[in-house]
Amino acid sequence: MGIFNRLKNVIKANKNGNYNPKERNLFNMQVGDIVSIEEVDYEVEALIKYNDHGWKWTEYKLKDSRKTYWLSVEQDDDLEISLFEKIVSTISTPPKTYEYKGIKYYMQEGSEAIIEDIQGNLNLVKGEQVDYFEYSDEDGENLLSIEIWNGDIEMSIGRWVENYNVEIFPGS
Repeated sequence: MGIFNRLKNVIKANKNGNYNPKERNLFNMQVGDIVSIEEVDYEVEALIKYNDHGWKWTEYKLKDSRKTYWLSVEQDDDLEISLFEKIVSTISTPPKTYEYKGIKYYMQEGSEAIIEDIQGNLNLVKGEQVDYFEYSDEDGENLLSIEIWNGDIEMSIGRWVENYNVEIFPGS
């Protein structure tokens, strides 16, 4: 039994006793929480809260036993949840279309956002600005994200996640 399974069992056992942690949801997860997405367990290592001219969302830095991922959570007309993994950037400016591993992505939007809050160990500061560009394939299933931080370009590929496939276990 892995450490995440043991931790989930302890948390479940404590829920039956007197231990009553604050109810967690996708908008208030904390560093140290465990989030299970499609039955894969990740630890929340950090989080960033963004604001784009009043439009807000949160991204959680997640770690499983092998890799680091980013979970993006936004309440638009509907709840939007997406999971991203960094890839090596091969561009110098964001294009209108981009092909990666045989999938063609089309730019959906681009803007700038300000960091409103940070938790965890990240090399960022409140008030820092990021330019971001969101892409999807023709079917809208595969996602690509480009972020420009002080001239440095980061690229990530991702996909949508359904809310019913997410379970949160408070770490404290």
